[in-house]
Amino acid sequence: MFALERHRLIRNYLLEHKQVDVRTLTELLSVSEVTIRRDLEKLEEDRFLVRTHGGAIIVDSPHDTYTAKKANNTLDMYGIGKTASRLIQPGDTVLLIAGIHCRAIIQHIQTIEPLIILTNDLSIAMEVETHKNKQVVLLGGDLSQKEPAVYGALTLDDMKRFHVHKMFVTIDGFSEHFELSVSSQEKALLIREARNNTKDLIILCSAEHFNRPAFYSFGAAKNGDTIVTDRKISESLKQHLFKANLRLFTTVDIYEGPKHG
Repeated sequence: MFALERHRLIRNYLLEHKQVDVRTLTELLSVSEVTIRRDLEKLEEDRFLVRTHGGAIIVDSPHDTYTAKKANNTLDMYGIGKTASRLIQPGDTVLLIAGIHCRAIIQHIQTIEPLIILTNDLSIAMEVETHKNKQVVLLGGDLSQKEPAVYGALTLDDMKRFHVHKMFVTIDGFSEHFELSVSSQEKALLIREARNNTKDLIILCSAEHFNRPAFYSFGAAKNGDTIVTDRKISESLKQHLFKANLRLFTTVDIYEGPKHG
């Protein structure tokens, strides 16, 4: 994870919680205490926080554009990514379709090896390339103007050549009838093609996207598919998913330091 991305997440966390300890941030960001202390030092130079023994507290900030809602959404994103990463096992062949949750996953798989990672996301490929004992395969295609990813006819043709154990995909909509959808036609086409060559589908979805279908559908969730979402999902929806034999994982409270005793 780049320093600017860590700084953004630390800012968002402090805007919600007002204080944080180093241990919590090392757990959340999966980096060393040395790196976190360096990040806190930089943010203190920016007069965003004041370092304390073992952590930091926020100072009055003029940056009103940061809101508690944005902080919560950012933390949910990383929580979904961390929870999803626990479904990856050594020896897996994994497809990560470009998306915010898949980019969060790679922050938590450094120690899982060996792995083969197939992706259409350039930033994921570049990050995983720095990991030990992992093979990275980047699909070919046309570079998107909206995100660091490739799509198009060449990408679809490339996808036909590969078979993976697990595909992780961020979705933008999940209807009450289990229809899955995204906001991009090119992404929907890629996911639809990839499902033909995938053993297990893992659907990554913020709770707010349930019962709110997006524009482009790529099929329905099937018996045995896995869903990873955040803690805001309702109990009634959980039961609805369980009755359809869908596996469901929700984020745990990973933002508080380890509990002892």
